[in-house]
Amino acid sequence: VGGFFGSAFAETSPIFYIFVPYWTLILTALAVSPLTILLPQLLQGKLTWPKADDVPDEWIINGKRYNLKPFYENHPGGSFPLRSAKGSDCTGLVESYHVFIDRDVFAKMLARFEIKDAPPADPPVMVFADPFYEDLKKVAREYFKGQGRAGHKMTWPHVGLCFLAWAAMWAMIWALLTRNAMWTIPFIGFLSWYLTGNVMHDASHNAFVTTPWVNRLFSHAAFPYGVNVAGWQIQHVMSHHIYTNDEDDVDLYHFDPLVTLEKGSGSTTINPFLHILRLTYLLSSAIPHLSLVVPYGLLFGQIDPAHGHRMYDRVKAINHHRAELRWEILGEIGALLAYFLICYSYHGFMKALCCQMSIYVVSSYLFSFFTQVSHLQEECFPDAKEKEKLSFAMRQVASSTDFAADSPFWGHISGGLNTQAIHHCFPGISAMHLRGMYPKFRQVCKKHGVNLKESPSLGDFVWGFVSFAN
Repeated sequence: VGGFFGSAFAETSPIFYIFVPYWTLILTALAVSPLTILLPQLLQGKLTWPKADDVPDEWIINGKRYNLKPFYENHPGGSFPLRSAKGSDCTGLVESYHVFIDRDVFAKMLARFEIKDAPPADPPVMVFADPFYEDLKKVAREYFKGQGRAGHKMTWPHVGLCFLAWAAMWAMIWALLTRNAMWTIPFIGFLSWYLTGNVMHDASHNAFVTTPWVNRLFSHAAFPYGVNVAGWQIQHVMSHHIYTNDEDDVDLYHFDPLVTLEKGSGSTTINPFLHILRLTYLLSSAIPHLSLVVPYGLLFGQIDPAHGHRMYDRVKAINHHRAELRWEILGEIGALLAYFLICYSYHGFMKALCCQMSIYVVSSYLFSFFTQVSHLQEECFPDAKEKEKLSFAMRQVASSTDFAADSPFWGHISGGLNTQAIHHCFPGISAMHLRGMYPKFRQVCKKHGVNLKESPSLGDFVWGFVSFAN
């Protein structure tokens, strides 16, 4: 044990010494889990391997059942979004991504795919068509008027800048592998976040370009230090974006039971120093969690003994999603493990491990700050009775706190995620446009009496999250 830690500290920058015991703990737990968790649950018949044949050819939209399989080839967003949502209620996805087409016209287009003899499905749990959302859609249509079909996608200058960031990241990875350039570690971590926020995030929402296969390709732009994109499709696009801060939002359970993200919990039940230390450790592993732990759980469907749940089992159609995306999930894990083997061939086991985990710490902190802090504030969880009165778009605004919405710097570094309220209303619009749309967004919120929350300072923004996470 002494030799192991001595070797680990020798290969790690002093900046990251504090994380070495934590890395050892989580990687050991992950390594032994096939014997301690998978094998016992396999023998008990508790493991579930998803089967595509079990997924019905139906998509539920506004209480009606449709068979969209014949539409795979002609869907403007490609077949992947349709496959991902197969067998589930995708009303929220349909309503939030099709803001540039009249709802009545869209309903007529869908009519030919309706399963006429199917029993009616449950009606939507939220109101999607309300005056507030219609006014917001008018803002979007007016903003992009005359700009063509690709007007709301990423502009070419921004695409070029993102390509330079991608090239720089891989040049630094090469320097790290071949020339032992340890100084590249924080820069690789930053660039991987930059590509996650600006490229992967847009592409996963089909907001990067108009060509579906290009969006699919560039959703992997942050590889090998990004998330598992197929798992992200379930977690982020189909769960978090529709049911933000609801029971069905899996983002609330990533670190359960170590951190409780629930209104009224607060952080008063634990020593403040220990609380901040706990967050320091947990948030440092956000990207490894999403790139390894989550897909691992989605593939095997094991029950986590820490809290008694399967991965993302709060999502109602999770087994359908797992079945449709299992090969994509597995392929991404395989590619990541292959990259780790390449790192091992250059650096050896211990040095490769310490370098990769150090990069993950940097990218994980940036990811956590820009993607989680905005939603995980006490004020972003309205009371149940109050929430029942809110439409879908109003709920998106209520569950977000924006920061420095008029700042070009924060808008660029965050990939537009400093303006989560408007992004959640228009996920299919490239986040680089949101700062320009924000003044009109404020006006519509004020007109309809919707409380748009904007944090007065960076300190308040961060401390709101720290004090909320128990």
